[in-house]
Amino acid sequence: MARIRNTARLFRDPAYALALSELDKEITRGGVFRVDPEGWFSRPAPIEVEIGAGKGDFIVARARAHPTSNFLAIELGGSAFHWLMRGVIDAGLPNVRALHADARSVVNLLLPAASVAAFHIYFPDPWPKNRHQRHRLFSPPFVAGLARCIRPDGVVYLATDVQPYFCVLSGLMRAGGFELVQRPETDDLRGAFGRKFERAGRQIFRACYSRSGLSKPSA
Repeated sequence: MARIRNTARLFRDPAYALALSELDKEITRGGVFRVDPEGWFSRPAPIEVEIGAGKGDFIVARARAHPTSNFLAIELGGSAFHWLMRGVIDAGLPNVRALHADARSVVNLLLPAASVAAFHIYFPDPWPKNRHQRHRLFSPPFVAGLARCIRPDGVVYLATDVQPYFCVLSGLMRAGGFELVQRPETDDLRGAFGRKFERAGRQIFRACYSRSGLSKPSA
């Protein structure tokens, strides 16, 4: 109940209402839903995308640390997205935007080809029961979508606390033409799940993948 009350307060905030209104205009310009990262930011720059951004702790911190890049945070959960938007608004950074959408549709259909410098996908729901696995984010079509969107020099960062699921993800990425590469770790523990699992002492399994297999350092 407290979460519902807190979320409701967001809608009464004029700054929040204005931000949502402007977002609606941008994604439906011309009467057609579209994802146009270059049109959403004030300058052209490499774009990084976080899928399942939650409340935005990671993406906002990374946008602040890397002001020469643009950042898009995608979140499907309604309540989480409202708090993500609140975090983006409060940060006041020109290089981070939030999108309420199913990442599978965005990656498979809506993002421009060869447009993303880095994907950040941290702690996706493993849906461990067999009857629920159809709900998993990762599938061969989704990995094909990542390959379509990633730039030739782009990378995909992954992290999970579930080792069997990490093995599944690794297999899907390899089957989709990605290769494991060595890159500087990102601060994926900054998000809510990362902090929670770190406090609990749970092992985190991380990987970074590239379509080219090159191990050039990334920003």
